Amino acid sequence: MLPFIKKYKWILLAVVAVATVLTIAFVSGGKLTQQPPAATAPVTTASTAATVDTAAVISSAPVSSASTTAASTTAAATSGTQPSAATSVRATVSATTAVPAATTPVSTAQDPYQTASVPADKPQPAEPQTQEIKEEKHKCTLSVSCAAAWERREEWDTAVAEELPENGIILASEQVSFNEGESVFDVLKRVCKSRAVPMEFTATPLYNTAYIEGIGNLYEFDCGSGSGWMYKVNGWFPNYGCSRYTVQDGDVIEWLYTCNLGRDIGGENIKYTD
Repeated sequence: MLPFIKKYKWILLAVVAVATVLTIAFVSGGKLTQQPPAATAPVTTASTAATVDTAAVISSAPVSSASTTAASTTAAATSGTQPSAATSVRATVSATTAVPAATTPVSTAQDPYQTASVPADKPQPAEPQTQEIKEEKHKCTLSVSCAAAWERREEWDTAVAEELPENGIILASEQVSFNEGESVFDVLKRVCKSRAVPMEFTATPLYNTAYIEGIGNLYEFDCGSGSGWMYKVNGWFPNYGCSRYTVQDGDVIEWLYTCNLGRDIGGENIKYTD
């Protein structure tokens, strides 16, 4: 055997070398043909943000199976991976749930002059500076009384009591003329001037009206902290100033002096503010 090996050793070495090269080539080639596993697409910041934003409304938003399937398919096509059930639901809510627009609150504010609510069947206040006075004569009835103070004349200061007219009648009820567009204040001022009855008033910009301080030398607070002049039209005490009340033909206007915030002249249910 040894003589054979020695005789053919170079041939044998050549065969072994060839076999070794083929083996190495075969092993190396097999490794190179293997395919690497597919990489999972990373979740982007935008995707994460969308999930977080919609999570709060998931509990109240109904999700149909068709919507879930469509969302899952879309997510899979985008990321290259199959989305989880939670991701599908969030995607569906994000795609199908409309966020309602902000509702503008209905304003409940009163007019700029703080007028309390006026009954629907009563005249609404008008602004003196916008009223057009027309030379068209109408008739209304006017009276001025301090009967409530007269009935309690013993309670007041002597100087005040002496100023009170008999039975409290300062101007007896009478029919007077007025122009279309005039206010209760306009009528009172003109009639007092024509009858030589003292009248004092102040403008009150806060309420855009005139405030009657005194008529016939009887002033606010002369008969207590709740005393002063009030007016009534057709049996109603308006809750806004006399220069904002536009007189209508046939109106009955009464100026009454109260010693107790209107309670003693039939104004128990007067609504001053809302």
